[in-house]
Amino acid sequence: MTSRRIVANLLCEDEFAGAFSGRSRRSTPSQSALATASSRGALLRVFAREGDRLWTPAAVDEAPGVILESGPLRDLPAAGEILAWCETPEVASLRHDSRDPLPDLSGPLHEVVWRLPVPSPTVVAAVHHRAFYLHVAEDLGVTLPGARMVESLPELERILGARDAPGAWVVKAPLSAAGRHRHLGSSLDDPKARRTVERLFARHGPLLFEPWMDRVADFGVSALLTASGLRVVGVHGQRVDAKGQFLGIDLEPVLSPADRERLVSTTEAVAAELRRAGYLGPFGIDAWSYRNADGSIALHPLGEINARMTFGLVAWTLAERRLPP
Repeated sequence: MTSRRIVANLLCEDEFAGAFSGRSRRSTPSQSALATASSRGALLRVFAREGDRLWTPAAVDEAPGVILESGPLRDLPAAGEILAWCETPEVASLRHDSRDPLPDLSGPLHEVVWRLPVPSPTVVAAVHHRAFYLHVAEDLGVTLPGARMVESLPELERILGARDAPGAWVVKAPLSAAGRHRHLGSSLDDPKARRTVERLFARHGPLLFEPWMDRVADFGVSALLTASGLRVVGVHGQRVDAKGQFLGIDLEPVLSPADRERLVSTTEAVAAELRRAGYLGPFGIDAWSYRNADGSIALHPLGEINARMTFGLVAWTLAERRLPP
């Protein structure tokens, strides 16, 4: 039996959508999405020791210190221990190791992650769902104006026809990440935009609707959660493009002490909600600052909940181990 395997299943949301949405089969990622997920997945070597195996969705050229694997996971030799980007049904079906629900959270990150509890894929999908995020944001009083789950295209049309409709808005699939499976727009008049939104509803069911804010800076918090403990790994900045798609991590973001404290306290509140829902393991939240109509800057402390590893965690571990990116 192979000793340890790291599974860089960065396209986990596609698997969840296929397994739990009840709407359609698992979508087939494009070659571009596979290549991007695999090259970024190679960074998970930061959690490895010499001789560990690292699986990526498509083959990558190199990742120093690990044995590279790709292809169907079910065809690989069994591993004594598995560390996954996200605990999906496919990963769970291959897992033979069990974990202590109360591990010690102190010590180097690349060792601690191997001790974390392993959540049920069903729980992961539930708390990774944007409806769960919206519920938590509502409980904390931090939802954006008009944010809601929208059931259908006619309902979306009614929202956009209201007097207080936002000028720009976004709809997001309930199980998606990295800017995939969503539409950013200002109306449904354009036939192409309308078809895109129709396909999103047909494939994913209810979508999260939010106003699109004039974003100034993006942030994230990485954390590790057990049945009785929480380790906030760090607050980081996120580099994104004009559509909010992820580009990179900045470990020294410009944040006021008050905003930094608010992000940490929001992470603690999210941790409590995750624990109540049965989720334990690595997680992260996304946040951003935005410009109001009067020019003032406000912090939106909870934009997303990621019930899995995050690149913030990867970046903090890289910095701790002083490995090349």
